[in-house]
This record gives sequence, C-alpha cells and structure tokens, in this order.
Amino acid sequence: MVEEETSDEAEGQDLKDHYLLLYRAALQGNWEAAKQIFDDHPEAMTARIDRAKLTALHIAVGAGRRAIRFVKKLVALMPEDSIAAKDENGSTALVFAAAVDNKEAAVILVNRMPSLLYIQNKFGHKLLLYVIDAEFLVDIALVLVEKYPALARLKTPDNDSALKKITKKSNKEHRREEVAEPTSSKLVKCLCKEISSLSCMEAKGIYNDAMMLAAALGIHEVVEEFETHPTIIYHQTSVSGQYIFHVAVENRSEHVYNLIYQMSDHKHFYSDLCDVNGNNLLHLAAKLAPSHKLNEISGAALQMQREIQWYKGKEEAEEGTDESICSRKSSWDYMLDDNKCYRVEEVEKFVHPHSRERLNNYAKSPKMVFTEEHKILKEEGEKWMKDTSNSCTIAAALIATVMFAAAITVPGGNDNSNGFPIFSGSSAFIIFAISDAVSLFTSATSLLMFLAIQTSRYAEQDFLYVLPKRLIIGLGTLFLSICSMMVAFSATVYLVFARKEAWVLIPVGALACLPVTSFVLLQFPLFLDLVYSTYGPGIFGKQSNRPFY
Repeated sequence: MVEEETSDEAEGQDLKDHYLLLYRAALQGNWEAAKQIFDDHPEAMTARIDRAKLTALHIAVGAGRRAIRFVKKLVALMPEDSIAAKDENGSTALVFAAAVDNKEAAVILVNRMPSLLYIQNKFGHKLLLYVIDAEFLVDIALVLVEKYPALARLKTPDNDSALKKITKKSNKEHRREEVAEPTSSKLVKCLCKEISSLSCMEAKGIYNDAMMLAAALGIHEVVEEFETHPTIIYHQTSVSGQYIFHVAVENRSEHVYNLIYQMSDHKHFYSDLCDVNGNNLLHLAAKLAPSHKLNEISGAALQMQREIQWYKGKEEAEEGTDESICSRKSSWDYMLDDNKCYRVEEVEKFVHPHSRERLNNYAKSPKMVFTEEHKILKEEGEKWMKDTSNSCTIAAALIATVMFAAAITVPGGNDNSNGFPIFSGSSAFIIFAISDAVSLFTSATSLLMFLAIQTSRYAEQDFLYVLPKRLIIGLGTLFLSICSMMVAFSATVYLVFARKEAWVLIPVGALACLPVTSFVLLQFPLFLDLVYSTYGPGIFGKQSNRPFY
C-alpha cells in the first residue's frame, strides 16, 4: 500500500516536472520539446499548467511571434472545446493574442474556431471590447469588425459597447491631436455602418451613450459618424434629459458645438429645447465650465473671458452706440446692451430671442445663472488682474523715473559756452535721445494702462474686451520701454567709453539683452495668450464642409 502511494506521488511529481518543461517549451516556441511531452503525456496538451489555470496554448500565444509555429501546430491537434479554454479570469487564448498584439496567432485561432470572437471573460468583456481597451489596438479591432461585422452590436452586462469603448480611448488620443488617425477613423465608420442596419430603438441603445460621451469629451470626429442614424441626435440622455448640443455646451466641447455650423435649418429645433430642469442652451452656457476645461486656460481673467465668449460672444466693431445700429440688423444677430451694439454670437445668437430671458424650473434666467455661477471666478479674475498690473506698475514707474532723469542729465554734460550737449553732433547721441524719449513715453503709457486696470469697475462684460485690451497695451508698451531703455543705455556707454575702448560695447551689449530676454521669457507667453484670446480667430466656426444632418 505504501509502495503504491509512493508510486503515485512519484508519478505526480514527474507530471509536474513535465508541466514545467512544457511551460518553458511554450514560452520559447520549442515545438519539438513540447511534442515529446505530448507523446508521453497526452493530457498535457489541454492541461492547466500553472496557478492561473493557463494552458500551453495561452502561454505560446502570449509569447508572441517567436512561438507562432508552436501555436499553429498545437491548434491543429487540439479539440475545439480545449481551444476555447479560459484562464482564472475567463480569458481565452484569443484574448491573450489581442493583449500582446499577436495578429498571426489571432488569425490562426479564429480560422480554427470563429466562435472565439463571441466568448466573454468573467468581467463581461467580449474580444472586440478587450482589444479596444488593451492599449488601444485599433488595427486588430478593425480587422475583427471588417471580418465579423456582428461584433459591433455586442454589449457587456454593464452596458458597454465597442463604440463607447473606442470613444473613451479616443479621448487620450484626442489630447495628443491624433484622434483623426486613419485606423481609428475607419474603425468608428465600420462600427457605425454595421449599427445603421439596426432598428432605431436597437441603434439608440448602442449609439446614445457613446454619442453623449463623445459630445462631453469634445470628440467631434466620432459624433460626425453618427449620420448613419440621423434621428439619434434628437434623443435625450436618460437621466438629465439633455440633447447632444446641451451636453457639448455644458462641457464646453467647442468642436462638437461647431457642428451646428455644418447643419441644415433643422438646427433651429435645438434653439428652444430644454432639459428636465428647464434649462435651454443659454442656461447651460451660463453655468460654470468644468474645472478641467477652465484649467486649460491660464489666469482667472482669461478664464472669465472664455466663459463670456461662450455665453455672449464677441463685440461687433461698428461705429455708433445708439439703438439705430441694432435696429438695422436682424434681431437674431444683434442686441442692445449698456447703450452699445453687440453682435450676439455663439450660444446667445443661436437660441431663439425669447429663450434669452426664459426662466428654468428654478425661476432663473440665463443671465441670473451666469452671474450666480461666476461670482467667485469674477472675484478671482479681478484679483488676478490687479496683482498682474500691480507688479508691472512698479516696473513702469521705475523706468519712467530713470528715463526722465536721463533726459535732463544727458551723457557727457553740456557745453558751458552755449548750453548744448557736448555730444549733440554724434549719431550715437541722436540714438540716445530718440530711445530715451520712446522709453519715457511708452513707460508712461504703460503706467496709465495699469492704473486704469486698478480703477476699473470690473463688470462682467469688461472681462471680454476692456480689461484684456488694457493689459495688452500695458504689457506691450512696457516691453517697448525696456527695449528702448537698453538702447539708450548702450548709446550712453558708447558716447562715454567706447570712443577710446571699443571692446567695452561687447559685454555691455550682451548684458543689455538680459532684461529684455527675461521679460520675453516671463511675460511674453501671457501677452500672446491675451492677444490670441481677445483678437484671435476664436474657438467657434465651421470646421469642414461635410454636412451634418
């Protein structure tokens, strides 16, 4: 009896040793070694050879291209039910092939057993969803959808679809401006093409979540592909009752909102639609943007400016301030506010005129919502403007003081006989005089602009043009005054020293570049942001000539 038990233990140990050898053979793609084990122990071909319940097929597929011959030979010998064997997470060998981007192994497995494509793991992920989720292997996903279109219809128990998965993954690519990559675009088109054959209700179950997610993330390339089911854009979210452009406006997804410019006159149906809380598009534009969208913009004042651009738009450059200008324009395009004629753009332009004063379920108009939601941001914007102008005011005042003193006490002094500057006949003196005057006047202008910022009324509308314009002028003139001051200083050094020692100009010229370079590095990015945000092309407008419904 003892001898029999000892014999069984020895045999079990021998089997474990063979599993270890098989594991190594599968990992290395050594078919000859594995074949010898299979001949001696046929059950090893389908056995679980490690704690994760992996078979030799799982391991060989995960080993990559070096084990392709191993996979091909093994699959040819294995029964179908063993090919579909799952590990402890319910993943088949085909899922392993997708995870390691082993296309050759995937083709071998699918050709042998096509039903592998529809097998879920314990998390409910079918292969296509796993492929999209695993490092965004869209090339494999595209091949699967093209060969087996029905995969596009599959959903997990938690209501995930392939279209929703690729939308989530596309967001990461979109941040790197790579979402328009051909393979990703083709995959979305293939998915939408297959879903278009479904009934409206079936398509809604797949499309709706993906479309709302794409609208929230600002991935217009995905939204545009939903034209295969035009009625989808008029569907509401199940919770908030919002439509696609409601979601885009609330999440400040300008690329999705810009699809309005590619729509036919059907877009006007959106101008009066409300969600379950009675909010129309203008109410949602009046809400504070999500923090991640605000953080994309530097400075609270520029954040406030962007919020006003979403809500109200940009001021129209026209002469006149009375109502006659507005009366000559369409009431949909212009309105009178604070005795100035403004071009009503973006959301305010798009909504119907009577919707601009409509109350939501909380008895609040869009204007009331905007003021309430942006109270803190407005205060932060005011503080940011004052702090910025305070810092620059000191520099401008110092430059103005120094340059005024330099204009009175000219380099070299004056001729006692006639009172004229000694170096007045030198070209370097003319350069000094001009640069000193330019520096004095520009620093004085800069000082006045920064003082104007300090004494501004800080109304909401001021953040759109008035305050940014003053800061742009202030920073621009301050930069000119610093440059002119360095030129004046260099001219002075030349007049006093360089006539005899010309080499003095080399270190002086190099050092004169330091303050200019420092200003450019520290303040010029802010200056460019201000100019672009205030006078640039803006974030709204037609993106392409492709019709969208």
